[in-house]
Amino acid sequence: MKPTRRTPVVVGLLSVGVTLLGLLVLLGWLTGDETITRLFPVLVAMQPATALDFVLLGLATLLLHCGWARDRVPKVVALLAVLSVVVVAGTGLVTELAGWSYPITILGDMSQNEGRMSGITAVAHLVIAFSLLATVAGRTLVAHSAGVLALTIGLVGLSGYAFGPSDLYDVGYFQTLALHTALGIALLGMALVSGSGEVGLTKLARSRTLGGRLARTLLPAVLVIPTVLGWVGLWMMRNDFGPGFVMALYATSVALLTGALVWLSGVRLTTADVRRSEAEEAREVADRALAELRVASEELRLANRDLRDFTAAAAHDLRGPLSAVVLGVQMLHAEGDPAHERILERIDAAAVRGMTLIDDLLEFGQVPVEVARLDLAPLVQEIVSGVQESSGRPVRLEAGPWSPVRADARLVRRLLTNLIGNAVKYTQGEGPVDVSVGTVTTPEGRILVHVADRGITIPETERDLVFEIFKRGESGARHATGNGVGLAVCRRIVERHGGEISIVDRDGWSKSFELTLPAADVAPRQEPSIPQGRRRQAWSSSAKARPTASA
Repeated sequence: MKPTRRTPVVVGLLSVGVTLLGLLVLLGWLTGDETITRLFPVLVAMQPATALDFVLLGLATLLLHCGWARDRVPKVVALLAVLSVVVVAGTGLVTELAGWSYPITILGDMSQNEGRMSGITAVAHLVIAFSLLATVAGRTLVAHSAGVLALTIGLVGLSGYAFGPSDLYDVGYFQTLALHTALGIALLGMALVSGSGEVGLTKLARSRTLGGRLARTLLPAVLVIPTVLGWVGLWMMRNDFGPGFVMALYATSVALLTGALVWLSGVRLTTADVRRSEAEEAREVADRALAELRVASEELRLANRDLRDFTAAAAHDLRGPLSAVVLGVQMLHAEGDPAHERILERIDAAAVRGMTLIDDLLEFGQVPVEVARLDLAPLVQEIVSGVQESSGRPVRLEAGPWSPVRADARLVRRLLTNLIGNAVKYTQGEGPVDVSVGTVTTPEGRILVHVADRGITIPETERDLVFEIFKRGESGARHATGNGVGLAVCRRIVERHGGEISIVDRDGWSKSFELTLPAADVAPRQEPSIPQGRRRQAWSSSAKARPTASA
């Protein structure tokens, strides 16, 4: 977990606040303003050496823990400031322990501890300096621990003032700790704890886990409640309340409030356990569903493989008898018996439809797609010639312009043969059949191919249906026989090239089949299929906005 974005801001504000505190006290000593140096006449003053240390420590903390300052000022500046604090605070502590005279007498209040900073202040400043040196050395946990110790010293000093100065001054080195000195130490301790990274108290306080939430709830209460109750109890004893009553009230209040906190923690833990149990159950359900999905997927893969193998085997087995039927019909035609002509024609047509159905089913299966650059112009001309020869009807082609595609030539041949053959099949009468085939390049860089004709129209309600396998529209079924596979094969071929096919309206034509194929310089891609209703609507709007491409 990384520090939050607000951490450098908090550290910077605390550091700048301590620096300004030190500068303000130095200004108070220069001007002789005891309101600044003592805050209240009855309180001890912050010595100039202490104020100077606060300025140096605040700047060093700012330079080492705030990136915007750390990147602009060399680290050696912060180190010099820390070492200066070690000299000043170390001198005060050593001279007090050894009983020597304090050598720095400039501006100091010599009547107060001979002008030196108090021993506890010197200890706190040395602890803060140690934390900063540990930060420079990369010892984050050590720096964090030293910051916690400095914060503890500052809070003890502030607590003493909350309970009364006379109670604090009788305890060892705390006897000359100024109020704003305790505040400055506490603020620097908070800055060091916040800026030391994701360790110790900081890591726990920022954690989004249950432990972190409980810590953020309980720690402030545990720290604040006894302090407030103790201050209230002390005030009551100073106002003639008996110590026994005050202690009983204090103990009862602490017990009740602590019990309330424990109850609140228990509720949160219970809620968390319930949610965790629900999450584990949901995960188990999801795991079972995933396992079932894997089994179903494997079964589907095997079923597809079996279906593919069956289709290939069935097609192979059916081709033999149908080929024999076709050959026999051709031989009977050669005999020229007029009595059998109509029967032979029906047999011949049925055999051809059977062979076509087999070819369509094979194309509908998982035949590998082998793509290459493909010019559509000669392919379309060849297909038109073949359709004219097999149907005996002339086809008038409006062709072009053309753009090369990257596709499987065999599959595209099948695709265009089906579409152009349908144009002939579903154009009424015996006269010429009008077909328009051309291409345009889409904004996405794909090739849009249209195959338009003037045959029977396909109603809007049937334009989705005709692309489904073994499904035919009512108008087409009334006009000619079919097996309902041809257009399903067309859609399958287009989708296997990563494209889409739809039926749209085109000016001057009954209908237009429009499909997309990869451009010659773009590798084919598999795209998710779009529901036919949405696909048709999108293609209809785009087709109406384009002019007809014709030669």
